[in-house]
Amino acid sequence: MRRPQLVLAIGLAILVSACNSAPITIPPLSEADIPEMDAAANFPPERYRLEPGDAIQIRYTHHPEMSQDDMVRPDGKINAKLVGPIEVAGLTKNELAKMLEQRTADQLKDPEVVISVTRFSDKLVYVAGEVARPGTVPYRKGLTPLQAITASGGFRDTAHYESVILVRTGGSEDKFIARKLDLVQTTNTGMQEPIALAPHDFIFLPRTNIADANIWMRQHVTDMIPLFRGMAISIPVTAF
Repeated sequence: MRRPQLVLAIGLAILVSACNSAPITIPPLSEADIPEMDAAANFPPERYRLEPGDAIQIRYTHHPEMSQDDMVRPDGKINAKLVGPIEVAGLTKNELAKMLEQRTADQLKDPEVVISVTRFSDKLVYVAGEVARPGTVPYRKGLTPLQAITASGGFRDTAHYESVILVRTGGSEDKFIARKLDLVQTTNTGMQEPIALAPHDFIFLPRTNIADANIWMRQHVTDMIPLFRGMAISIPVTAF
């Protein structure tokens, strides 16, 4: 499963859990978590792992006739000279260079390879839950969770500011990191956010218990009992 699909699958699981009123047991982000979160991010060009849509340049130092420019296909592969179709998505530039050197060593003398990324694929951040316009936001360096939420139309009145969930997949398809963010101080005082977003991050804004109680009240009481039909009734429940 490619990383964007993985992020959406993880996000869907969180949404299903939230819709089923299951408790979300994601730990809050701590200062000690930030180095691990940053290390897991696929920031271009730091420790970058190739992704579909990246344009790459392959250069053989001693065999210029072998050089080529290519783009990583949606299936994560390229068609390399003398090698054929190979999976490159998820590899670093150095890992790809070594792979090509190994696979051409029996046909070329001293096949030294240098890989460059000439254009990075478009990166996205996913925002879901209690925002005005759930969907994707173009990634840019330094983008913060609050900025992504603002670009998605901002918080709905039903959003729980204290439990914004950030999911980061990093460069692995079988591992992800999820942490809970408290954006109350940021929204109220402008306090700097502790972490910036990375490509393919998933942000989910859960619904407050007040909102859930009011939905239940509307579905099971106000819409069913003629006396209350059409009335705006609010239940004072403390948010989790």
